[in-house]
Amino acid sequence: MSQMQELGAWLLPIDQTTAVAIGRYELKYIEYIKASVRLPGLPSYCEQGFLWRNRFIPALDIHELVSHRRSRVVDEERMAAIIAYENSAGEMDMGAIFLRGIPRLLPVKPQQSVAITELETSWQLLAHAAFEDQAQRYPVLDLRALFDRTPADLLAMH
Repeated sequence: MSQMQELGAWLLPIDQTTAVAIGRYELKYIEYIKASVRLPGLPSYCEQGFLWRNRFIPALDIHELVSHRRSRVVDEERMAAIIAYENSAGEMDMGAIFLRGIPRLLPVKPQQSVAITELETSWQLLAHAAFEDQAQRYPVLDLRALFDRTPADLLAMH
């Protein structure tokens, strides 16, 4: 199989047993964040953020989002994946996803894709694709939907 037919996805651990995927080129940095803040006015699913390189980066805790449980903001260091995505204006923007482990790059072939409808309902609201690897299904996050707009179904989960 040629290189052109193989894609890459970063698996981002969001708890001890669950990982989500983003595209190979969407992950830009892995950083340890010393402090995040909750700010009023941000969408309810993305109330946290932090300063990074003189820029405010909105941060998601995907585990909180799908478990419907908000954790308190902690002062301890947390690992975050800093990602880039194209916003609805067609410009590149940045966001972050809090991690519970080290991401790993996984080669993905088109034959591994599965229908989004085969995922649990909460994952269907967050993903724009899905694939299977070693009997495990991974949602591929729709970063624009997560960071750039507020899907009504997503807000209804809280």
